[in-house]
Amino acid sequence: MSATTPRKTPRTPKKRVHTPRPRPRTDGSVCWQVRYTITRNGKPVATSQPFDDELEAVRWAALLDKVGPERAEAILFARIGATVPGGELTIAEWLRQYADRLRGIEDATRKRYHRYIDLDVVPFMGELPLSAYTEELDAAWVLWLEHDVCNRPGRPPGNSPKTIRNKHGFVSEAMAAAARHRPEPLVPSNPCAHTRLPRVNGRRRDFLTPTEYELVEAVLWPKYRPMFEFMVMSMCRPGEVFALTVGDIDPETGAVNVDKAWKYDNGRRKLGPPKSERGTRVTHVPLETIARLDLDRDPDELLFPTGVGTAFTTHGFYEQVWLPAVRRLEALADREQPGGKLFGKMAHWEGETAAELLARFGHKTVDRLLRKWLTPYLTRHTGISWRLQDGVPIWVVSRDAGHESVSTTDRKYGHIDTRASIAAAVRVGGRLPLLRDNVVSLELARRRRLVRIGELGEVDPLAEGFEAVWKDRTGVVHSQVFDTFEAAVDHVALHEVDDVEAAAEDAAEAAA
Repeated sequence: MSATTPRKTPRTPKKRVHTPRPRPRTDGSVCWQVRYTITRNGKPVATSQPFDDELEAVRWAALLDKVGPERAEAILFARIGATVPGGELTIAEWLRQYADRLRGIEDATRKRYHRYIDLDVVPFMGELPLSAYTEELDAAWVLWLEHDVCNRPGRPPGNSPKTIRNKHGFVSEAMAAAARHRPEPLVPSNPCAHTRLPRVNGRRRDFLTPTEYELVEAVLWPKYRPMFEFMVMSMCRPGEVFALTVGDIDPETGAVNVDKAWKYDNGRRKLGPPKSERGTRVTHVPLETIARLDLDRDPDELLFPTGVGTAFTTHGFYEQVWLPAVRRLEALADREQPGGKLFGKMAHWEGETAAELLARFGHKTVDRLLRKWLTPYLTRHTGISWRLQDGVPIWVVSRDAGHESVSTTDRKYGHIDTRASIAAAVRVGGRLPLLRDNVVSLELARRRRLVRIGELGEVDPLAEGFEAVWKDRTGVVHSQVFDTFEAAVDHVALHEVDDVEAAAEDAAEAAA
């Protein structure tokens, strides 16, 4: 090691600030004491909390380290204060009754609900009666879930926001059922109804551009390309696609009957209904896609079987079909040896060579594609996004995609389609004073908007950039490739002849 190289100091794990200590009682029993300092009336005060159970003391000490004494005390006192005389139905007992009587759910889902009760509800609420469940107790439980450190060896402390929403959603539904109980409600109202939950920042939903779609198809093994196109055009979930049979496809209309999907129940795969009630549906795909499918077979045969005739599993599809294509994309991105050994004769590759693919798509397209979240679900996201971008009403897309409601489609994909919003802004601009029409900058901005929503000229993405297509006053169509989308938009906005503008000029010349 050189004299100028700084010596690295080994990192020491952060020690726990608050540690429960055993304290003997006069009766011979042992309590676990957690000592801490809290500010009261502007002054620091040393105090402690005793616990009969060591695990309870460890949990609360960890919570104390995480959220501080004020919030930790609020949670503890919410639990201690929520006590009433015994003999009533407890919270845990009611939750178990509710989970057992639910119908229309998988056995695995029911078992998951019981795990929620055993690992998350009982450790916090103990044997509290149902009538003791208040809004304050529910808020304290949510905060406790955020920072709980037990029952998850090797994992970071606390539950993720999505997990908290799942667990709280089950309890909230059970408490709502308790409020609806007849002839007498078990609780006056649902104490979970207005609890503020941690915000869930969902993973981005990437989708393919037409050029990226062609590139992905080009690196897939040729026999799987019709399946890839069908997955995009049908917007089906992978588990729904793998369950389709030949008889589910109408070759004359392009109708696809989706009424089953592969699911896992207690570790075993089985056929069941789609994910949601609206998942059972009839959607349509282009006849061009249907023409690529092998439908001259027995109607009960799988539409897309594996090489041995069985149904794909999600993991099997990823390993056998999807991951090899991603590896070829990564090999194309290698500047020193583009394609590596994945496109040669030794790999038995039957498609275009690496040089041909790079000449067709360019390194920019490959690099841009590899920055996206490349999973099999990208096919579904792409199909939904394309339909929204093409102006298909969102309620039609929601129905064909099998979403539970239109709000699900809007929440997950509504940000993708800005065409309607831009068109609405253009139309409402007509209510502004006509004097502003003479302002050149506003007129140019208006024309740019029209280009972006496809009502003026055309801009198409290519491997080497973006192609601008426009028509001049004589009706001749021109095209030119630009490096950026904005440059192509500006060129079309400046050179395309607006039909309204041309008509006005022709009328003025005729009058003259």
